[in-house]
Order: sequence, then C-alpha cells, then structure tokens
Amino acid sequence: MLRFFTYTLMLLLAMGMNSCDELIIFEKDKDFKEQEWMSSDTLQFEVSIEDQDPKNLYINVRHRFNFNWRNVWLNLSVTFPNDSLYELPINIPLSQPDGQWFGDCSGDLFRLQYPLAQFTQTTFGDTGKYVFRLSHEMREDPLLNMLSAGIRIEHYKLEE
Repeated sequence: MLRFFTYTLMLLLAMGMNSCDELIIFEKDKDFKEQEWMSSDTLQFEVSIEDQDPKNLYINVRHRFNFNWRNVWLNLSVTFPNDSLYELPINIPLSQPDGQWFGDCSGDLFRLQYPLAQFTQTTFGDTGKYVFRLSHEMREDPLLNMLSAGIRIEHYKLEE
C-alpha cells in the first residue's frame, strides 16, 4: 500500500511539474567561467520555430549580490531562417534605486527573467532555424559577478 501511495504521489508531482513547462519552446542559460563575462564572449542559441503561433521571448540573467551595476546593457541579434538580421540593444534593470535586487534570490545569487516588449506576443513570420546571439555592452570588461545569461521562448498564453 505504501508503495502504491508513493508511486501515485510521484506521478502526480511529475504531471504537475510537466504542466508548468508546457508553454516552453526553448530555454537555455550559459554559465561564465569564473563568473566573468567578457564583451567578446557572444552567447549563441539556435532555436527551431515550427509554427506561427504567438510567442514571448525573455532574457535570463543570473548574478551575485555584489554585482557592481543596477542594470546591464546587452545586445541581442536574431538571424532569421531567410538570413535577415535584426539587432536590438537592451537595457535590463537589475535593481531598484535603493539597491534592492529584482528577481528571485537564493543566498547571494539573483536570477531575473526579463520579458522583451519587442518580442511579446510575437509571431515569427518564417518557420525554421533562428539564431539568437547575446553579448554585453558594459564599460566594465570583463563583467564581474555575472554567473550566466540565456534566453527563454514560450508560447503566448492569454491570461485567464
């Protein structure tokens, strides 16, 4: 009986976790060696978009409490399946003016998932392979106390 209860509980938990992620099309973060992001270190993500349903794009950033800046300037470039290129400078606020960090905190680590307004409810015109590239545009080089950065693409879901 205990084995049945344990199995049922594990199955329900797995189903619950799976339903939370059903909107995700792609999510990947890349860690930085020694928690330093060089401006020459461009992150690249290849994503296959197979439909023209609306999607949301987020930039993921993880940093330490002693990160030197209240924001981070990034450059996002997107290469479309037809080889056209779109470039976008992004200013991501990381903290309030009083120094309180945005995002989720675990000890001295902070994770922020920043929604891009230009890619909210976006319909990608072509299906196929998209290449997303991220680099930082900060004066500090390397950018210290930066743990990782990445992207997340998910299906747009109308709030109920």
